[in-house]
Amino acid sequence: MLSPLISQASQGKRGPKVWAYVDSEIVDGIEKAVCKYCKLQLSYVSRKGTTHLNRHIGYYCHHIPQEDRDRFLATLKNKSDRDNFVFDPVVFRGLIAKYFLSAEVAFRKADDPAWKEMINYCQPSFNVVGRQTVRADCLILYEEEKLQLHQKITKLKSHVSLTADLWSSNQNLGYLGVTTHYIDEEFELHKKIIAFKQISFPHNSFVVQDGITACLTEWDLVDRVFTVTLDNASVNNRAIRDLCAALGAQMFFKGEHIHVRCAAHVLNIMLQAGLQVIPNPVGRVRDIIKVVTSTPSRLQTFNSIVQALGLKGKSGLVLDVPHRWNATYDMLNEALKYKAALNRFAAEQYQDVPSEQDSQKAESLHEFLEQFSEATKAFSADRHPTAHLFLKMLMAVRDVLLDETWNTNELLNELAEAMYTKFHKYWAAPSMVLLIAAVLDPSMKADFVRFFYLTVENAEAEAKMREPRQYLKKYYLEYERVVRNNTGPVFVTYDEEVLILAQKDQNWIFIWMIL
Repeated sequence: MLSPLISQASQGKRGPKVWAYVDSEIVDGIEKAVCKYCKLQLSYVSRKGTTHLNRHIGYYCHHIPQEDRDRFLATLKNKSDRDNFVFDPVVFRGLIAKYFLSAEVAFRKADDPAWKEMINYCQPSFNVVGRQTVRADCLILYEEEKLQLHQKITKLKSHVSLTADLWSSNQNLGYLGVTTHYIDEEFELHKKIIAFKQISFPHNSFVVQDGITACLTEWDLVDRVFTVTLDNASVNNRAIRDLCAALGAQMFFKGEHIHVRCAAHVLNIMLQAGLQVIPNPVGRVRDIIKVVTSTPSRLQTFNSIVQALGLKGKSGLVLDVPHRWNATYDMLNEALKYKAALNRFAAEQYQDVPSEQDSQKAESLHEFLEQFSEATKAFSADRHPTAHLFLKMLMAVRDVLLDETWNTNELLNELAEAMYTKFHKYWAAPSMVLLIAAVLDPSMKADFVRFFYLTVENAEAEAKMREPRQYLKKYYLEYERVVRNNTGPVFVTYDEEVLILAQKDQNWIFIWMIL
C-alpha cells in the first residue's frame, strides 16, 4: 500500500486530503468511500462534505499508524485555523516589536527596503511601519510586560529574594542590575530582571543603597523581600546596613537576615588569593596566548603548527580574565591540550618558552583548580534552588583545602594555605538563612549543621544549635501568621479549634524531628 503522502501527491489537486486514505468505489451500483486500511465502506455523496470520512480516518480507524493519523489531524486543524483567521494589524505590530527585541535587531532594520518588500508580500493590506514606530511599540510592549509581572508578584503569597550586581561598561559608566527570584503557587522557580539602571559616580554605599531602595519601592517589595544577595564588598555591606536602618521596620523579620554574600564571589576571592602566591606559571602561559591571539597572521601560524602536529585546529584560544579564577582554569585547561604547539610557536617567534618546571607547575595548578569547578557551578546555578546545597559545598571546599595530598607539593601547599585563610575569614560563620535551608533538606537535617559546628568552628555543637532552633521556630510562627493573614479572619467552633491545636502540635513535632 502506498504511503498517504505519496498517494496524496500522485492525486494532484483532487480535493480534500482525506482522499489520500480513502478510495471511491461502486458497490451494488452505489458510489461508496472505502477506507484503504480497514476496507470499511462509508457513504459518499459528491459535494455533500467529507466530515464523516475525516472522523473515521482521524479517530476510528486503528489500522492507520498513529503518526499518520496525527499528521492528518494536524492538517485539518491548520485548515480550520486558516478559514477562521482575521488579520489584525495591531497584533501584527506587537509581534514585530517582540521579534525585534528577542532577536536583538537594530531599529534601523525596519527601514530596510528588503524588510518592507517582505512584509508587503506577506500582507499587502498592512501599512509597513518605520524604525520610530517599532521603537515606540517596543517601549509599549516593555511597559505591558512590566505591569503584568508587577501584578503577578503582587499576588504572590510568598516572599521574593533579590540578587544585585554592580558593574562598569566600556565607557566607564556604572550600572546596577537587580534580579528577583520567587516560587509561584505551582512551586516553580522564576527569575526575572526587574531593574537595570545607570548609577552615578562614585560607586559608594549610598549609590548602591539608593538604587536598591528605588527598586524595592517601585515594585512594592519592601515588606516582601526575604534576602538580597550581593558580592562580598565593603561598599555592599554598608549599603545593606543602611538599607535595614532606614526600612528595617517594614521588612520581613526587620531585615535581620536580609544580607546574603554571594558564595561564587567569595570562592573567587579565595582562589584569587591563592593564585597571587604563584603568578609565574600562569603569567607565562598567559603571555604566550596573548601573542598567539594578537594578530590574525600569528593565529594562522599557530594553526599551521597545530595541523603539522596532528591536532585539531582552533579559531582562537581562551585568554583568561585575571579577576575570574574559572577563566584562568579554562585557559590552563586548553593550554595544556596544545602544550606542544604553544612551545613550538614560542620558539619560532623568539618568545620565552616555559621551562619543564613551569609546565609541571601549570599542570599541578590545573589539577588543583579542577577540584573547585563543580562548587562554582553549583553556586552559580539559577534554574533550581541552591540554598540547601551551600553547607554541603562549603564542607567539600574545606576538605579539598585540608587534603594532605597538597603537602607533597610546596607550591600547592602554599596556595591551599592562602585559600584556607580566606575560607576561615568569610565562611566560618555562614548566614543563618543558609543554615536553616540545610536543616530543611531531608538529606541533611540538623545533624549536618551540628557536624559543621563540630568540624569547622570546633565549638560545642549543642550550644551552637540553640540559635538555629530558635530562628527556625521564629520563622515557622512568622509564616503561620502570614498564611493566616492571607486567608483572612478565621471563625471556628470549639471542635474545629481542637483540631487546629492538634494540627499545630503535629507541626511542632515535625520541627523537633528535623532538629
